[in-house]
Amino acid sequence: MPAPTRAVDDAEDTHESAPRGLLLVEGPQAGSTPTGTAAVELVSCLALNPGADHHAIDDALWPGRLVNKQMRNAVISRTRSWLGKDSEGEAYFPRVQDTGESRYRLAQASTCDGKTFQNFARTGLARHDEDGEFDLRRALALVRGRPFAAIDPQRYARAEPAVQEMVSAVADVASELSTRCREAADYPGALWAAHQGLLAAEENEVLHRQVFRAHHAAGDVEALRVTAARLAKINEGRRGSRHGGGDRLVP
Repeated sequence: MPAPTRAVDDAEDTHESAPRGLLLVEGPQAGSTPTGTAAVELVSCLALNPGADHHAIDDALWPGRLVNKQMRNAVISRTRSWLGKDSEGEAYFPRVQDTGESRYRLAQASTCDGKTFQNFARTGLARHDEDGEFDLRRALALVRGRPFAAIDPQRYARAEPAVQEMVSAVADVASELSTRCREAADYPGALWAAHQGLLAAEENEVLHRQVFRAHHAAGDVEALRVTAARLAKINEGRRGSRHGGGDRLVP
């Protein structure tokens, strides 16, 4: 597979033990935690909305519920203890009074794959050379599925605009890299890029066209048949879920 050989986050100036949230893997993950899902949800909230106030945290973690200060502070305290401190003793989740703005945010050393993806995508799209393509590959290598797909949508309803932005960005990067690879006669690379994009945007018509174009350019007739059958199955599923309505994907 034409995935990058160097670490996908080697462009990030972060300590190797710093917390790193995963949003591009079908939902927010932060490793095994004894604090329960609330800690993961809080980290995800802050990754998507740095500088949030307590109202934003309440809406994200307990939508539609009245939350008292003790409940909120208990989750914040457990999350802070879970994330720990860096080698200099600074908390990865600073106390709100230490942020200088009375807002909740993670320390700068903390990051998430969404931020790493954006950094690689930005540099990769701006450069049309080997280094640019490598950064696009590193961005796509972070994708493992549709963001938040495995999470109860009611728990992250407010994150939907950010999710759609992530999905759109992944599709754009995948389409661009697939085009560059196909034009360079790197058909395996073109297919890998398109399929990585489809992990996050399964119904994206542009990416399905990229797959067809790569197989056609490679002269792989059998793969074209398989791809067409897969696309027909997706279309059938869409028709079933929408009772006959909705647009149909076409090669």
